[in-house]
Amino acid sequence: MKATGRKQAEKEDRRRVILEAARSLLLKKGYDAVSIRQIAAISELGAGTIYSYFSGKPEIYATLSTEVFDLLHEHFQAAVVTGASPADSLRAIGAALLDFMVKHGAYYDFLDYFISSPRTIFPVEMKSRVDKYGAKVLAPIRDAVEAGIRTGEFRHVDSAHYALLFLGMMHGVAHFRKLKDTLLAEAGFDGLYRQGIECMVESLRALP
Repeated sequence: MKATGRKQAEKEDRRRVILEAARSLLLKKGYDAVSIRQIAAISELGAGTIYSYFSGKPEIYATLSTEVFDLLHEHFQAAVVTGASPADSLRAIGAALLDFMVKHGAYYDFLDYFISSPRTIFPVEMKSRVDKYGAKVLAPIRDAVEAGIRTGEFRHVDSAHYALLFLGMMHGVAHFRKLKDTLLAEAGFDGLYRQGIECMVESLRALP
């Protein structure tokens, strides 16, 4: 590897170490309790080095947010099969959300932290940028809804609003997975989750 390539790889590795440290600290302590010094200590880097990569704590967590959005969007897109019906596409996306939660627990918990936060964490401009970037996650859901409207399978709805509702509802139901060995030991969590998806799909059905 040439010197320039090696240096670039080292920079990318260092950046990744910083982001991983920041995410782990957030899940342990919460946003307000995390400091750049703590991130530096976990990363085994100097605070000055952290600032050479990021302007501060908000930018670090905004970057992590966009990475989660990228991963989830890729997960949704990969789940949708070409030629599938709009209803089946929504079912696949719903299943992909749960699959993401199971396979990428740390990323899902990170996303959950910011969705559940009772206050705005990022500065206004940064939040607007993150929110707009995050809208890409909703695109596969909107596409499926709009396809169903075009074919007459679904009634006319605001696809953007429905996409938020679909993601929010399934995100909420996914949390009941924690009860799979207790309250849901007999009924089964998977069945409950599928039922939730079906309720959302049926709410779109066009009247005969």
